[in-house]
Amino acid sequence: MKIPNPNEIFPNEYHTSCFIKNVITAPNISVGDYTYYDDPVDPAGFEKNNVLFNWPEFGDRLIIGKFCSIACGTQFIMGPANHRTSSVTTYPFAVFGGEWAERVPSHLSQLPF
Repeated sequence: MKIPNPNEIFPNEYHTSCFIKNVITAPNISVGDYTYYDDPVDPAGFEKNNVLFNWPEFGDRLIIGKFCSIACGTQFIMGPANHRTSSVTTYPFAVFGGEWAERVPSHLSQLPF
């Protein structure tokens, strides 16, 4: 019985699935063996097409374990996408300007967390 080689890019003859650990180049992304991304157009383009706002110099890390299957079109949005993580919400209020650029709307800041 033959099992797929986790160090190959394409584990099957169709080339629609990709063991993505073998195509990742960003130093802040790590992926375990046998984790694959399925895409009929560009499965090897996972990092470029599906990991958004990834600038390693900001200190974010994306860690995906072993034996994960990632569906076509799944996107990971990294922290530099202007989503605050130090408040009660990660919604990017500041992007929309006005009063929201200064603070979280008062009705949200009163939520008990």
